[in-house]
Order: sequence, then C-alpha cells, then structure tokens
Amino acid sequence: MNKKASQAYVRCFWVGQMQLINGTRLPVHCTHISNKFLEVEAPQSIFGSKKVKLELDGSHNGKSKKIKAICSADLDVLNEHDKHYIKLHFERISEDDIHFIEQFVEAHV
Repeated sequence: MNKKASQAYVRCFWVGQMQLINGTRLPVHCTHISNKFLEVEAPQSIFGSKKVKLELDGSHNGKSKKIKAICSADLDVLNEHDKHYIKLHFERISEDDIHFIEQFVEAHV
C-alpha cells in the first residue's frame, strides 16, 4: 500500500533545538517527520511545556533550510536509550517550511 506524500510519516535525521516556555533550550534529533507531526529525541523532558519553539536544520537534495515552528506536545516518554522521545504537532509553521518538508517526505516515501 503506497501512502500519499501528504499522509506519509518518514524517517528523518535532522538536528536542531527546542525552546521550552521556561526559556530552557534543548538539543534535539528528529527521528520521524510529516507535514503535520514530528518525533524528536531530547536529553531531558519538556517539563510540562505544552508548546515549544522548534528550530531544525533541514537538508534535502543539496539544499539546507532552517525550519522554525511552534509545536504542541502530544507525548513525552523516556525511551530505551535514556533519551526523551517527544511527539509534536505543528501549530504555526510557514508555508515555505511545510513545502520543504513535503518535498523531503515525497522523496522518502
């Protein structure tokens, strides 16, 4: 069964940082991404921050892009690597950033 790129959730290896509502910045490693959701690993919990500011260094086909978004947390659990697995969905993100993500996803479906 082939998924449409707009519905796909693909493996991703982008890195960046997340800023919590208390001002704390955490390095993150993105593990999966779609045009609506993403999953990241971080060294610590988001401590009840319902929303976070996310910046990811995206790359695709030789192009680099700093993706910036405001995200809401759906899940934050400690995984088997002693990292926090955090599932987020995009609340605010530019159309240009969404388009870049969709191109990446389509190439990896």
